Amino acid sequence: MLNLEYIRMFVIAAEQGSFSACARKTGKVQSAVSQAINNLEIDLGVTLFDRTSRQPVLTEAGTRLLKMAQGLLVQADELSKTAAAISQSQETRLSIAIDDGMLTPAIYALIARLESRFSTLELDFATLPSHDIALAVESGKIDLGLMFSEIESMKTTDFFFVANVPFVAVCHPSHPLAEASKISSTALLQHKQIAVRGSAKRESQFLISMASNVWWCSGYQHALSLLLQGIGWAYLPAFMAKDALITGKLKPMDMVFDHKTWSVPVDIITPRGRLHGPVVQWFSNELKKTLAEEF
Repeated sequence: MLNLEYIRMFVIAAEQGSFSACARKTGKVQSAVSQAINNLEIDLGVTLFDRTSRQPVLTEAGTRLLKMAQGLLVQADELSKTAAAISQSQETRLSIAIDDGMLTPAIYALIARLESRFSTLELDFATLPSHDIALAVESGKIDLGLMFSEIESMKTTDFFFVANVPFVAVCHPSHPLAEASKISSTALLQHKQIAVRGSAKRESQFLISMASNVWWCSGYQHALSLLLQGIGWAYLPAFMAKDALITGKLKPMDMVFDHKTWSVPVDIITPRGRLHGPVVQWFSNELKKTLAEEF
C-alpha cells in the first residue's frame, strides 16, 4: 500500500525544486526526505527523480505521476476535512432555494463566503418562485429558503422575518403608460401586466396581479427581460430595475396609490421542527446580517 506521507514529500520536492527545500517546508531533515522518496520509488517500481545533477530533476515517469500525486493529496485532504465535519455533526450537504427577486450581488458574495468557510460542503442551490420555495421546504426537499412572505407557509414551516424589499412599477419608454401621470388601478386593467407565480399557478398575497391580461413568469429576471422588449408593465424589485432606470431603458410609473415605495416582507424558512447543524446556523445568521445591510 502506498504511503501518503511519501507521496506528499514527492510532491513538495517536485514543486519546491529540491529535497532540501522540501525538508525545510516539512520540518524534516533532508535525509528523511531522500529516504521517503527512495521508498516511494521502490513501491512504485519507477525512478521519479534524476539525481545525476546537483539538483534532482523529475524523470519522464516522475512528471507523469506528479499530477496524479497532486490530485491524490487533494482527495486525501478533502477526505480528512469531510470526516472531521461529520464527527462534529456538521452538515456535508445543504440545499437552499432563493427567490430571484432578492438575489443581489451581496447574496452571491455570501454564498462565496459559505464555500470558503465550509469547503467540503456539497451545495444544491436553486432559484424558485416564493410559493414553490414554501412547498419545497415544507416537504423537506430544501433545507433553507429565502422568499417573499407567504401567510400559509408560516403555519407549516419555521420562519424568521428578515427584511423588506422595495418594489417599483416600471415599463418600457415606448409603453403607453410611460408618460402617464396618476395612474389608477382602473387604468391598469387594459394594459398587459408581467407578473410572477410558481408551478401551482398561485400568486403571492403581497404581489397580486392587477390587470385583466397577465403574462406569467417563474422569476423576476424573466419579467425584466420581457419589459426590456417593450412587453407590458410590472412591479420589479428596485435593485433589479435600478440600472435600466438609470440608463433610460425602463421608465418609472406614476401610480396614484403608491404614496410611498411599496415594500414586500422577506422570510428565511426551514422545515418545521428540524434541528440545524453549524452550516445552516451560520448561513442563516449571515443572511440576516446581509439582508439587513442590503434593504
